[in-house]
Amino acid sequence: MISLLVAWAALVGAVALYALAPSLRIHMSYPWPVYALLVSAIGVAVASRRRGWLRGVTIGAISVVAVMFSYYTLVYSDLDGRRLAVDVGDRFPEFTLETSTGERFSSSETIGKSAALYVFYRGDW
Repeated sequence: MISLLVAWAALVGAVALYALAPSLRIHMSYPWPVYALLVSAIGVAVASRRRGWLRGVTIGAISVVAVMFSYYTLVYSDLDGRRLAVDVGDRFPEFTLETSTGERFSSSETIGKSAALYVFYRGDW
């Protein structure tokens, strides 16, 4: 019974780690610590000596969460080799955005000026 509780704790820990550690979502393409916790949760549940429906439910639930999380992060975190940077000499694409004060800003406003610096703050969401 204790090993099943440990497995559930590892599952909750993996979800909490991903939810509460913004650096995993921002700086890591693939959150390997979360994957490790999910695999260890499955391993602990499988290694449990307890037999019966509770063990099956634990293994099944953790496996479903692990597969869904892995699919989501592996598919949607992959950039497919797309270029993310603008090279020197490339024409910057036109855009219009809302500023933090609610005003509209267009990149065409900077045409004819000597230089422009664009900062896109990703944030910690």
